[in-house]
Amino acid sequence: MLKEILKNKEKEVEILRKEFGQNTTDKLIMKEKQKGFLKNIIKKVTEEEVAVIAEIKRHSPSKGYLDKNLDLKLVAEQYERAGAACISVLTDRDYFKGSIEDLIYVKKHTTLPILRKDFIIDESQIIESKIIGADCILLIVAALNKEKFKNLYELSLEFGLDVLVEVHDKSELDVALENNCKLIGINNRDLKTFDVSIQTSIDLCNLVEDKNILLVSESGIMNKKDINILKEFGIKAFLIGEKLITSVDREKELQELIK
Repeated sequence: MLKEILKNKEKEVEILRKEFGQNTTDKLIMKEKQKGFLKNIIKKVTEEEVAVIAEIKRHSPSKGYLDKNLDLKLVAEQYERAGAACISVLTDRDYFKGSIEDLIYVKKHTTLPILRKDFIIDESQIIESKIIGADCILLIVAALNKEKFKNLYELSLEFGLDVLVEVHDKSELDVALENNCKLIGINNRDLKTFDVSIQTSIDLCNLVEDKNILLVSESGIMNKKDINILKEFGIKAFLIGEKLITSVDREKELQELIK
């Protein structure tokens, strides 16, 4: 599935490359920095609160539509009232039925920093992310070779963007650590089988010795028990999407997970 998504993403990138040149890049580097995505998570953790990146997600390739008529404004407001640290917005159009317009719209209705969650494979997408007002981008180590990952990571930092670096196994974690990444997301979903287990986060977090690295557990977090188990192993931040989107009362559900 990842190979298929990336192949399709290349078509989008070809169009973007034609839109942005060096002049655009220079102007964006000089532009004011975005809101502090990592800073907000650190603040929650320092105050010994559960730091949740609450996700806005209409559709999943493995489960289909989670909410076809998602009210973006309402969900963003619910997440903020419930105490989320940040908001994640899916912008992939073909597989997750999101868009950059979704991110722009959500940004108008929340004061929280926003993660652009997409399959970033090219510099042009980072330029686009800066322009649309993302505060953080996702870089998936499995989607990039080492050199490309390093280049995209460094460019993002130049633009004042935070980066959530997603890993699935030890070899990918090693790449993140080699590049001194400060915000690492451990995806509990097996990309080949779509099976989900929080044991992935437990196994990989034990390999991270630097206590200044902030680890985020992603996928498969269903209840307070899961959060408490992960906290015992030193994971204090969590990206939660499907559980919230499919909940009858999203605001109450998130409050229960955080308190």
